[in-house]
Amino acid sequence: MDDSFLLLTFLHNMGHVGEDRAVGVEEISTALQMDGVRVKEILSSLESDGYVARVEVSGRGVRFYLTGKGVIKVCSIYT
Repeated sequence: MDDSFLLLTFLHNMGHVGEDRAVGVEEISTALQMDGVRVKEILSSLESDGYVARVEVSGRGVRFYLTGKGVIKVCSIYT
């Protein structure tokens, strides 16, 4: 499994599927034991593909969540 799909799967399995459930880079990098710079690179790519979106949360900074398109992508491994 490549890092992009690992990150998508993490967001899906942890329920980060809406603005109200968005998560920061630090939490992702800690959970996946992955360098924060690498996580940012992956998120940027996934965002440009429409699989994740970002939201600015007051007092918490930029956070990311899985979009509907991202959910479909993750669920495609089960079909």
